[in-house]
Amino acid sequence: MITDSELIQKRLEVKNEIDEGTNKTPMARLFNFTGRVVQKITRYRKPLPFIVCVLVSAVITLLILGLNYLLLFRTGQATTQITPISAAIVVETSLLIVAATYFNISMVLAGIRDGVVDFIMSLEDLSKLHEWVSLGWSPGTVRRFFFWWLLIPIGPMPLLVPLFSQQGFSADILIPSFLFAVLGGLSFYYAPLMVLLPIRLSNYRFKLYENDPARSEIVDTISTILNRFTYGYVFLNVVFQLSLAVANLPIIAEAAFMIVFGWLPVTTQYFVNQACIRTIISRSKKRTLNRIRAEVQSLHEGDVKNKENLEAINRLVDYHERIRATPNSNLNMQILGNFLNQLALPLLGFLLANINTIIDLFR
Repeated sequence: MITDSELIQKRLEVKNEIDEGTNKTPMARLFNFTGRVVQKITRYRKPLPFIVCVLVSAVITLLILGLNYLLLFRTGQATTQITPISAAIVVETSLLIVAATYFNISMVLAGIRDGVVDFIMSLEDLSKLHEWVSLGWSPGTVRRFFFWWLLIPIGPMPLLVPLFSQQGFSADILIPSFLFAVLGGLSFYYAPLMVLLPIRLSNYRFKLYENDPARSEIVDTISTILNRFTYGYVFLNVVFQLSLAVANLPIIAEAAFMIVFGWLPVTTQYFVNQACIRTIISRSKKRTLNRIRAEVQSLHEGDVKNKENLEAINRLVDYHERIRATPNSNLNMQILGNFLNQLALPLLGFLLANINTIIDLFR
């Protein structure tokens, strides 16, 4: 039999893991590493503010890009495939997105710590949540993700670039592309984990408002956390789409970025979120209805001629029907409208980034 003290202890463990791990995510490690390097060089003892670490990282990436183009120009290997300014804009925007993703994920983790953990009623479920939280900074998970993430875009680059450019592959896009891929991986790392989160949450046992589970506080909390992440992801995707306008990519390549990193993740997240909420509500309703049916059955086995028994049975039947009639999800027009807005925003970013090309098509 699980005691309240065991639940309290496990909840505290999960909350401590979140508090300690927020600064161990891949995004945080990048800026923390930059801060430690600056501390060693300057012998400054106090940890640097986060914004300072971001600014220093931006300066370092600019120096790397500048040295790259300087060496290529001196050796005569530079081309006009992508200008230094365009490369700097894309890479620096990617770095900005990494920093914003750090804040977005920090808010998600804080929401789980403050609004979800205390409503979980099972030690096993708390252990599974602890496992999911730890995936955010598990060295093995991070290494595997970046192995495949860098292998896919960097490996076939010499073969793919000639398809999009008449100049073919050139050395001046190698360093910007590598930085772009690394920073893009840091920004996208949590996207699969956030799809996994509602899948796991749907199997947990929560403390719900039994009379109408769809109106439970935890249901609203989970919905808010997931929607907040999705809106943050969509906004950053729009910024990303706008930055591609200076990269001179073909419009079909930018459309592919919008679909693969815009519409597909958002659509998947929306349907997984709704399935999670529906499962949590339906499971709670099923438990309550089964308990009511058991009570009715026990009364039927007694003296059904007894007036008090009949009144109790009628009350339970009415209660059963009232519970059964409650909604199985919190889906409404506002949530559906939010989803359509989330799909429209990446498209808006794509249209703004290619406004001149689109105008030319209609002339």
